[in-house]
Amino acid sequence: MRIAISIAAAALASLTLCSAALAATATHNPAAPAVDCRKAGNEVSALIDNRSGSPNLPAARAMFQVGVMECMEGDDAAANTHYEQAKAMLNDRPSPEAPPPVLAPAKN
Repeated sequence: MRIAISIAAAALASLTLCSAALAATATHNPAAPAVDCRKAGNEVSALIDNRSGSPNLPAARAMFQVGVMECMEGDDAAANTHYEQAKAMLNDRPSPEAPPPVLAPAKN
């Protein structure tokens, strides 16, 4: 009888410890991004469509495309960083170090 009680107690203790360990790993994942990169990319894409007159639009589109490529490769954190940079570019005025646009001479 003593052996059966010992085996049952050991099984219960191991089950409790294993379930606690699994719950801890399921809830704590520091590598998981706060926002899905696809959702963030959709928001930035809509913002790019709405800000067609922004002077930083070409740079924001380039940053957005870098984010899309990183999202496709599975690096959500880097993609979200590039999406945030693209949003910031669309909300800011043009940077002073940006060269003025070059106009092609008119053909006669």
